[in-house]
Amino acid sequence: TTNVIWPTATLDECLRQALHEYSDASPLQMETVITLPGDGRQIALAALTGLQMVSDVWWPYASTGSEVWPPNRVRGWRLFWDDFQPVLFLEVEDDAQPQLNDELRLWYSKIRTIQNLDSASVTTVQAEHESWLVLGAAGYAVFARATDLAETAGVRNVSTPNLGALGSRWLKTFRQNLDSLRGGSVQG
Repeated sequence: TTNVIWPTATLDECLRQALHEYSDASPLQMETVITLPGDGRQIALAALTGLQMVSDVWWPYASTGSEVWPPNRVRGWRLFWDDFQPVLFLEVEDDAQPQLNDELRLWYSKIRTIQNLDSASVTTVQAEHESWLVLGAAGYAVFARATDLAETAGVRNVSTPNLGALGSRWLKTFRQNLDSLRGGSVQG
């Protein structure tokens, strides 16, 4: 309760690491419509917090009125980061480019969140997977402790290998659970 062994910052980082691995295995799928703030093929996506990847883009798109079918799918796009900010580049064939106030429909995935970690207001981890995150974070925490103890001569020979083995076992189980999630057969 007094964080003598693991400071809060270390525990937060361990949770963050486990959460990022979990998000890679089970990203949060999102969809949005963006009204473009200007002309051009480069579209800043900085407002999409936690963006991991873009899976589909429709442009031009009209959110009002009847839906066009088949949709105006962009044939190619690239997602890149400019000064740590995501930017979508549209590769269009007919030299057309988006114009001010055009709408673009975007499907993307983002990193999941845990309420109060990094100012998140909600937890987006599936409830049945919360124990997996705890296991992964505990594995990372044990490795952090083993590293600290490795620098202490009096306990190095006994504590470090034992903690390393424990951390390895917990992270292995955590990653096996994530592999089952990627494969579509979720185990408890």
